[in-house]
Amino acid sequence: MNKEFNKPKNVKDMGETFEELLARKSKVAKKVSNTTHGVTKQRESGSELSPQVEQNLERYQDKQQKAQIFQVWSMLMQAFGSKFTYFFGDEPDSRFMSFAASLSHDGYKRLEANLYERLDENQEWPPSLVRLSQLADSPTKEMMYQARQKLFHNPVPSCELNRVELYIRRYKMSEVRNFSDRFFEAEFNRRFTQWFREVMLDDLDTQVEARQKTLSDNINTFTSTEHDRRREEQVTNGEAFDHPLGERIKDLIDSKSSSWEALSSEQEELVQKIRQATKGK
Repeated sequence: MNKEFNKPKNVKDMGETFEELLARKSKVAKKVSNTTHGVTKQRESGSELSPQVEQNLERYQDKQQKAQIFQVWSMLMQAFGSKFTYFFGDEPDSRFMSFAASLSHDGYKRLEANLYERLDENQEWPPSLVRLSQLADSPTKEMMYQARQKLFHNPVPSCELNRVELYIRRYKMSEVRNFSDRFFEAEFNRRFTQWFREVMLDDLDTQVEARQKTLSDNINTFTSTEHDRRREEQVTNGEAFDHPLGERIKDLIDSKSSSWEALSSEQEELVQKIRQATKGK
């Protein structure tokens, strides 16, 4: 492409000089720039939002919640563009606001990571708030891979495991051992999602640990009953067999003891006889 290509053609026919043409183009460009800047400024101030959106936003008094709503909206717009606006429109509605405002910081990060993983794998994005909510509550494939590495392929000490990985090592290894060797990765990933939610959403790991500690404390601090104390006192005073059944037990013990002593005497006599018989040899 040569320099002549970009020059205006038939300048005389246009009724203006080349300098006048440049001046006119410059004015148009400046006008467009100012218009764009004004739209951007309006977007930043929120004045371009529709009355319905403004009304829905009034339900959220916390500025951080409002900021998070637009942060989630912006992230999805940047990632999916027209696909996103096709399903959700040009502005967030009340349902989307409720979903975005309810996300925790970790939930937002998980949602973002899961969506970008799907983009890397050329998967269709999930066109529903239900699916978006699931992704916000789900581990990424990278998390699953790291867990398999640290638990099985290149085991690390427990102090280097995160909460979910430690939960699996402590309480789920018997289940893992029953996984099929052929489909181990698929089965582990499926169960890992469930274990992840048990720990990160329901704090089940801390609940199990608390129950075990309570049980251990109850065993260590066992309180004896009135019956236990009475029996201990009888044993201490030598009254453990002062009842009909106790007398029978005592007789059985004494008879076994005497039989054992008699047997020992016979064995001693036999030993002496053997010694005398072999003494002269």
